[in-house]
Amino acid sequence: MLFDKNGFYMVEQSKNDYDFAIDIIGGKALEASTNPKIYDLKEALRKGNLFPNLYHQYKNFVPREIKVGTEREKCLLEIQELDFSIADLNLYLDVYPNDKQAYEIFKKYTEECKRKKEYYTKVFGPLTLDELTDDYEWSTGVWPWEGSGL
Repeated sequence: MLFDKNGFYMVEQSKNDYDFAIDIIGGKALEASTNPKIYDLKEALRKGNLFPNLYHQYKNFVPREIKVGTEREKCLLEIQELDFSIADLNLYLDVYPNDKQAYEIFKKYTEECKRKKEYYTKVFGPLTLDELTDDYEWSTGVWPWEGSGL
């Protein structure tokens, strides 16, 4: 994306029709490739970035391993990893909409996340308000603050 010296978006990039422009994306930030290198889901969530070439460690911060204790926690963590990666890929595809490989990964993660959420709802109950069933389930089971670990 190019903006002229007055901050107006330049729709067409013709030669020499401007005297000053700013590339806000920075040219090769992600190397506009058809083969983006990405972290695995666990590493992406830990570091808060799906793309290794964009990750910069903050001072002395070292991301810790996320530990789970129950099957429910494990399932929630897998959903969170997928949701994060889907959001990061969505941002990438906003910048590089023609990257077919990234789009295929996006579709794969979206389908996998949908399956995991369906499984969670079936086994542990609704994950969000739009997944309510005919049964009133809010008062049944153990609440997170009652020592279930979640």
